Amino acid sequence: MRLSSVLPLPVEVDPMFVVPQTGSRAFPQPQENLAKRFGDTFEEDAKGLVVGFTTWGRSHKDLAVSQELFIQAMVFESVSAAQSAAATLHRRGHGPDVVVEAIKSACHHDALMLWRDDDQRVTAWMATGRFVIKVSSFSRENEELKISDRAAVLPMADKALTVTAERLAAHTPTPLDRLQSIPVDPDKMFARTLPIGRESGTGPAFPSVRDAHGALHGTIDLIDTRRMNEAAGVDRVSEDKSTVYRTKDAASARWFLAEAGHDKFLRRIEDPVGLAAADCYESLRPNTGSRYFCGVSYDRYAAVVSSDQITDVQQAISAQYAILVSVG
Repeated sequence: MRLSSVLPLPVEVDPMFVVPQTGSRAFPQPQENLAKRFGDTFEEDAKGLVVGFTTWGRSHKDLAVSQELFIQAMVFESVSAAQSAAATLHRRGHGPDVVVEAIKSACHHDALMLWRDDDQRVTAWMATGRFVIKVSSFSRENEELKISDRAAVLPMADKALTVTAERLAAHTPTPLDRLQSIPVDPDKMFARTLPIGRESGTGPAFPSVRDAHGALHGTIDLIDTRRMNEAAGVDRVSEDKSTVYRTKDAASARWFLAEAGHDKFLRRIEDPVGLAAADCYESLRPNTGSRYFCGVSYDRYAAVVSSDQITDVQQAISAQYAILVSVG
């Protein structure tokens, strides 16, 4: 959660990357097998890993004409562990069956870089303090057109390394002996958030609470969400079964939900019985994930739930409202 607050969004590296990639970002998650996520040798290659966070964006919704940028920051137990991991991950590269060429960064002499011609990709690993930064810059368009142009992606990899290193320089990793004692949720956002119910076996492995910047990583509509967050003064976002936004005041929370409902692809549906404060919608937009959405606000908090079942979303928003009222 702390890494998400400092790691740059791809669009902050270059304005072209306005389409975020969704998916799991923080690792390792509880009981996660990192070999399944990053390859069989990752845990051996990244000895001393404490935590990592990934962000990823592209220039167009159409993948075939996009430029893409992947940024990952990993925290290690020590400076030496970070340096060793960067060298080992670079040496392992993209796997034994992939043809790559070692290249040099134009401005980061400590960066270890590989050029992969078959998918027009530059990947770099760079150790800085206890951090390892990994970036990948690649052109789906050139890959599709069978054009080989390293110069089209190498400068962006260098720029991503520069911006990420600058952000991390201002971030002090939590000492290992304090990881279990620091407050995870000092603002009581989790207490205001509807839990998913782990017995269902669905949903995220653990709930999250992030600041307004951290919550933008992976947001489907980045530009509009950032606009709404700034206008409403959102400073904390928690997510579990519901997503709860802390705005600057009660009027801003009401405005935030009303603004979210101004979408031509949303159709109003009946609100839960006895909860006139809620606004519920059916999404007519294709490939949105969940079909039904409900929102409600209380004091400075705005909450949203979604589901593929109308009964579930109505019951969830009712429970969410009760939680907001009880916590205050």
